[in-house]
Amino acid sequence: MVFGLVFAVPVIAITGGLGSGKSTVREIFEEFGAKGVDTDEIARRVIQPGTRGSRMVREAFGDSFFTPEGQMDRKKMAGHVFSDPSRREKLESILHPLIREAEDKVVRELLRKDPGAVVVVEVPLLAEGDRAGHYDGVVLVTAPEDVRMDRLVRSGRYTRDEAALRMAHQADDRERERVASWIVENSGPVGKTRSQVRSVLDQMV
Repeated sequence: MVFGLVFAVPVIAITGGLGSGKSTVREIFEEFGAKGVDTDEIARRVIQPGTRGSRMVREAFGDSFFTPEGQMDRKKMAGHVFSDPSRREKLESILHPLIREAEDKVVRELLRKDPGAVVVVEVPLLAEGDRAGHYDGVVLVTAPEDVRMDRLVRSGRYTRDEAALRMAHQADDRERERVASWIVENSGPVGKTRSQVRSVLDQMV
């Protein structure tokens, strides 16, 4: 379902490769008054202790991927699934429907509270699935691979090898461009990115 056909307002996906700056672009949209949705945060929420997602992942992969407090060990799980495509597909088959269901609820609640809002949803793996048609438009955030790699390593969240492995499992920008309505190039100063976002927002509304 395309949200805009129901609510007559834009619901836009923001996508891009790891390290491209999707969150930065979403936050800039929010500065301009849009309502932002972070699906990474939703993904963390659907596997919190006691949730259906947590139970399903535990049943599929075992207790060793969970801490004594019941939190999924995301780093350990990532190392496990990114070394084997079948394991990754198994995890995604559990989590993606739960994330989409929760995302839809969040978007609908935002629009219920503010029917005239522009909603931007950060969706990392949009080109890899069949979700592009679910949105009224897609903003692709791009940056050269070396810039993205440097950002990821500097963040402390990944080693260079870990970042390279994850990037290798994602679509490239040529594939993402097939579903993109707008492109924001995000390798330069934040002011340059902000001006591009302003231009995109003006076209949306």
